[in-house]
Amino acid sequence: MKKRFYILYILYAVVGILSLTTAACSSDKEEGEKPSLKNKTMEVAFSISVPGSENASDATRIPDPGTDTGEHDDWNRLTVIIAYTQLDMKRTVYYDTFTKEEFYSSNVVQHKETNSRLLPDSDNDGYHEFMMSLPIGKCRIYGVTYTDGKGFDPVGELNKISDDGKDHNDDILNLQISNDYAENDVSKFVSVATGYAINTKDNSEDLQVSLNNIEEMRQYWRMQLNRLAAKVDIQWDAQSAYEKSTETGNVQYTDVKINSFSFCGGATDQNVGAGSGYLFPTLAKEKNLPAISGKKDFINTSEISRRNGRVYHYTFPDGHTPKITFKLETTTTASTGNADKKTSTYTFDLKNVTEGSLQPATWYKINVKVTGKEKQESIIIDSFK
Repeated sequence: MKKRFYILYILYAVVGILSLTTAACSSDKEEGEKPSLKNKTMEVAFSISVPGSENASDATRIPDPGTDTGEHDDWNRLTVIIAYTQLDMKRTVYYDTFTKEEFYSSNVVQHKETNSRLLPDSDNDGYHEFMMSLPIGKCRIYGVTYTDGKGFDPVGELNKISDDGKDHNDDILNLQISNDYAENDVSKFVSVATGYAINTKDNSEDLQVSLNNIEEMRQYWRMQLNRLAAKVDIQWDAQSAYEKSTETGNVQYTDVKINSFSFCGGATDQNVGAGSGYLFPTLAKEKNLPAISGKKDFINTSEISRRNGRVYHYTFPDGHTPKITFKLETTTTASTGNADKKTSTYTFDLKNVTEGSLQPATWYKINVKVTGKEKQESIIIDSFK
């Protein structure tokens, strides 16, 4: 198995200037309750770097193997989400969205409605600083890039979260993106990137926004957004089935066809179609959230493709292990001279090579070689070659 990690955004938590004002940030959502005078706020800053920006090395973006499938940084929205786990206020979720043009702007971009700013790359090193005034409290930070108007609206989902003073991090972990996103536009599909902040010193995810935690945030908090999609690369070859047997010298099969195969997610609902993935699948797996990835069928319509071929399938992981099912039609010549036709279904189980689920930003290459030997109909793949 080979892994190709696409690092799209890196956010470094840094502490900016302390502010003892009572302003709370808002978004497209109606503004929540502002902090009372007894509550303090502070400006927290994040440095954002995009591979491919000026003087940022393209070496961080390693292309997938195989043919070029048009994979680029094709996005136009970046949303940063701050969800509090402990906060004595009605509003516990804050967020802001910047366009790609704003990200690359040479001027300071200020969103007054959210009390946030995006600074240009003043050091010419590919890094831009994002700053937002936030209440004192304990929170978790998430990020996502996407293309607006392509069937995915995280801001709309965030707007549905109530200002009730509760911890809504579970709502963030339940955010989903359809596998029909961008209508098979691979460039936009693979440009979706997500991530969440951790303390690199102890791998904790809860950030304590406080006046006494300035150096801790500056030195240790990082958020890296990686490509969300996984790539499943399937190649099949039935030509070996026509080779002569080393034992009898006879051809083992007179006709072999792989008429179709299916990528099968774990969702039990038969009407789910292609299904969806979670924005944060590793966290969804930790929470044991249900499988939501559906089924994608590939029909081989030509005689050549039924003998051998290759296809790339992109999917958003959901924290569960998929299976790949092949339908194989074979024809042999019996001793009586009559044709013996048989249709079999073979299921490839990936549980041993996916760490229990498909991993984001990972390339899975599956080579299927059909020979004249009988195989069990349920096959557990132990390694990728």
